[in-house]
Amino acid sequence: MTDVFFADPQNPIVPSSAILSESDSFQVQWSAVNRSDVDVEAFTDRLVITSIPEGCPGSDDADHPVVFDETFDEPALAPGDTGPLQKPTVGPFVAGSYRLTVTLANDTGAGDETFNCITIDPAN
Repeated sequence: MTDVFFADPQNPIVPSSAILSESDSFQVQWSAVNRSDVDVEAFTDRLVITSIPEGCPGSDDADHPVVFDETFDEPALAPGDTGPLQKPTVGPFVAGSYRLTVTLANDTGAGDETFNCITIDPAN
């Protein structure tokens, strides 16, 4: 059962800059919220960034090279509580399209998962 959701369902995962080039590092930002009626113990989110050679949004039927895969700790959340803004710094990555996929509460299986596909421009 999913208890942990993205705090902003309209923009669940966002890069720290709207325009990115292959010489830039950037932050990937998201927040989790406990939408259940019980406390949620501390949990771990997972951020996976994959290269999408065919361009955004890519296909779920194809294997894509993983360029980043890391986990991030979240605190316990009471019902209705929003966790801290997660904002790991990643990159730089070569120009192209990338999926930023976040799985909330990856370690417990009680979290939501979604992605944002971004384009990284060639450096000037």
